[in-house]
Amino acid sequence: MSWDRGERGTVFGLVEWRGAGERCGAREKRLDGVRFLAVGIRRGDGLRAVWSLRTAARTLERYGVTQAVFPRGFSLYERFAARGIVPVDVRPLREAAAAAIARRVMAQQEIAPRRATVALCAARVTRAYAAAAETLAADTRYLQLCTAQGGWELSQTLRSRFGIAAPVLRVPEGEDIVLCFDDAAEISAARGIVLPLGAASLRVTYGDERAEKCGGEPEQLLAAWYASLALRAEEICVKRVAWDQSANIGVER
Repeated sequence: MSWDRGERGTVFGLVEWRGAGERCGAREKRLDGVRFLAVGIRRGDGLRAVWSLRTAARTLERYGVTQAVFPRGFSLYERFAARGIVPVDVRPLREAAAAAIARRVMAQQEIAPRRATVALCAARVTRAYAAAAETLAADTRYLQLCTAQGGWELSQTLRSRFGIAAPVLRVPEGEDIVLCFDDAAEISAARGIVLPLGAASLRVTYGDERAEKCGGEPEQLLAAWYASLALRAEEICVKRVAWDQSANIGVER
């Protein structure tokens, strides 16, 4: 296989199911213009399947791939983690779509944005945090900026640009939805619907037909496209959101 090692570290892997008549060797594959190193694996738990997993992981490691898009229904991530290969990080994608995720949850729960209180929690204000706040400020009644760094400046920007009061708080107070941008956010006293953007318990379904047709895990593929600048934040369409209901406490509105 011809592969430019000069791009090592910048290319994502693509792990694919391969049928009985197909070879499991590595090959270059482009999806929407983004370059992937595709490797095949067999279904089942027989020797051929086990061997294909081992070979695929070794191949990705040899070419310096550290993140990969895995097929739907795949569960043996530890076989690849042993070689330093993990699923594509979906947190940046979710952070870019944070406002859309919050709005989808509002729609699912029949919460009117003009009556809603949304808290944005993070250790510090980031570009994605600020973008989510500015997007939500256009139609959300109350925003709470629960952050230790950069909150006051963002609060002033929201007031001057959108005329919205967005207090800077240590912890959320009386909120309907809590968007958590990092694990350091203080949400122990949070009420309402808690959405930790980096958690596996949060499940986001997107309305992107391209990703659905490619056979890989759609969110991982979208995350790879977003990281490769082939997908813009405004192009991310959130279709449905599911979350850990046990972590939420109802709020009277």
